[in-house]
Amino acid sequence: MKKSLLALAALAAISGAAQAQSNVTIYGVVDMAIQAENRGGTGTKYALDSGEQSGSRLGFKGTEDLGGGLKAIFALEMGILADTGTSQGGLSFGRQSWVGLTGDFGTVKMGRQYTPQFYFFDAVDPFDLGFTSGHAGASTSTGGVFGFLSNSAWRVNNSVSYQSNDMSGFSAMGLYGFGEVAGDTSAKRSVGISGQYAAGPIYVGAVYYKQNDAVAPGNGMKSILVGGTYDFGVAKAAFGYSKDTSDMAAIDQKGFMFGVTVPVTPADAILATAAQLKDNTAASANKSTQLAIGYTHSLSKRTNLYTSYSRVSNNANVNGGGLASANGKTDHFVNAGIRHLF
Repeated sequence: MKKSLLALAALAAISGAAQAQSNVTIYGVVDMAIQAENRGGTGTKYALDSGEQSGSRLGFKGTEDLGGGLKAIFALEMGILADTGTSQGGLSFGRQSWVGLTGDFGTVKMGRQYTPQFYFFDAVDPFDLGFTSGHAGASTSTGGVFGFLSNSAWRVNNSVSYQSNDMSGFSAMGLYGFGEVAGDTSAKRSVGISGQYAAGPIYVGAVYYKQNDAVAPGNGMKSILVGGTYDFGVAKAAFGYSKDTSDMAAIDQKGFMFGVTVPVTPADAILATAAQLKDNTAASANKSTQLAIGYTHSLSKRTNLYTSYSRVSNNANVNGGGLASANGKTDHFVNAGIRHLF
């Protein structure tokens, strides 16, 4: 009997130590908006949609202290279409699913994860990759200027990434996505690298990304991104430049974005962007322009209301972001919604 009690006490002590060293968090976003969109002559569509400011999601993340400054980390995050209760793209954990290690050397992650260009656009876009560039009734986060300016990937499967620690404001990230094609290590492979500097009011960043066979077998795509933000206090200004090209010229486009965030009160902010895309695969009449303005009002630290309007106007031979119904058409997009974080 005494031995059994001692064994139970030992197990309880071990369990308590394990719990003290580990941490698992359940988190998420529920975001819903009423929308109206006119895609250039196709009539106005009204919808109730999920994930306009931020993609609705349910996630699990955790850490385990392994000692000596080393930690095991993981994230499993599913996208949810909260208007219908279904999953994003039919995937169980389509937003993120990775495991890794972090310590004095930096952070290594393996699995399905965000690309360097996603983090870049998220840092420079005043709308945080939301509000604009979507379609009424078909969203679980719209993409913001990323969706309008670039063909590049948000996430990569079967990938390994390295993120350095902060070094006096400087940091870097590298990502390698396995193509998993037998006998050809370069087929469908993804490679990305980025560097950034963030200190005080300044952020500047740059990204290079190459995805083999992105357009078709033997026809890969390259993306180059440069930009930054500066916080003046009364307003935060943003700038971004993008260039996407493919090996066989199926894609050849350049874009830029100017943006601003104006805090009106501690609970309110005005957001605005002006972006233009030039598609060089068309000889002329090849520019697309997007103008967007939005407003957010915080009800608490976890709940806010928002609204925005964006307009895409296309020259005769271009359709920026594929947002309008056809080349040369316009797209008007309005939404008003509520977002809750937990």
